[in-house]
Amino acid sequence: MKKIAYLLAAIPAALFSKAAVADISVSGSGSFAYVDAGGNTSSINGGGVSFSLSTTTDAGVTISAASGISLDNDSANNSSGSTGATVLTFGFSNGSISVGKDIGVADGTGKVGELVSWADTNQVAITNSVGMGDDEGDGISATTSIGDMSLSVQYVWDGAGAGDVDGAATTSQGASLSMPVGTGSLTVSHASDDLSGTNMNETGVAYTMTMGGGTLSLGFTGTDGDTAAKEGEAISAAYTTTMGGVSVGVGYTGHDANSKTAQQTDITLSSSLGGGASLWAEYSNRSGTVAAETASTSQSVVAVGTSVSF
Repeated sequence: MKKIAYLLAAIPAALFSKAAVADISVSGSGSFAYVDAGGNTSSINGGGVSFSLSTTTDAGVTISAASGISLDNDSANNSSGSTGATVLTFGFSNGSISVGKDIGVADGTGKVGELVSWADTNQVAITNSVGMGDDEGDGISATTSIGDMSLSVQYVWDGAGAGDVDGAATTSQGASLSMPVGTGSLTVSHASDDLSGTNMNETGVAYTMTMGGGTLSLGFTGTDGDTAAKEGEAISAAYTTTMGGVSVGVGYTGHDANSKTAQQTDITLSSSLGGGASLWAEYSNRSGTVAAETASTSQSVVAVGTSVSF
């Protein structure tokens, strides 16, 4: 670890002038999970190292980027890889602008009850669920503050990530607005995409407030467009609290798409061990109009594991 720190301290002096010395920080994470999907058990191990880089121009503009070395921490497959600085973010006094390959639009706002990260492994799919066809790729996003409100707009000119500005088959755009309302926070968003001529639109609303020693979140998602199986409404809710040093979360999402209904219920438990380490457990169940269970998939999935931040 000391050798890494010495190296990072030397990089700015070697690459940047004294008038614009960059800040470089490094962090890491790791996790191990055991997942049981109706008797089909899997072990999942992942994590990585993340590098954050930033500098400030003479005009006071902050420019930041990130890169990393990773192994997917919620997939049983060995999907290791490395990423360069795929997005550049320019920070100003009242907002920021980001350009690059990993720009995402404002979809999924209302699905506040989807809490699990590992317990959806080998889980049956919901046959009809509200959503969009594509929501990220090469593009630009901007955020700014208007009084006590926060506004974000996004445009993806190539959802395939090939950098095609004027002739891409997939494009998407979105906007979101967050503001305090009463004792909580309200977020409203809208996003749309064009996937080779197939269009979908999504509107999401989420409201979060403190209640009974915890946090209550309520959400709504409405979609319309050319894909019948994704067209409809979803309601979602989640409640998180702490009991005896254990963080507890309960989430629910109900889909009504193309006159087909399905439900997902999630439960999460997490306990800190100190030093960035934690033990956790997750449970997820899907019911209603879902795909049939097989020897390797199940409606109900349980996952237990540990996560560490370095």
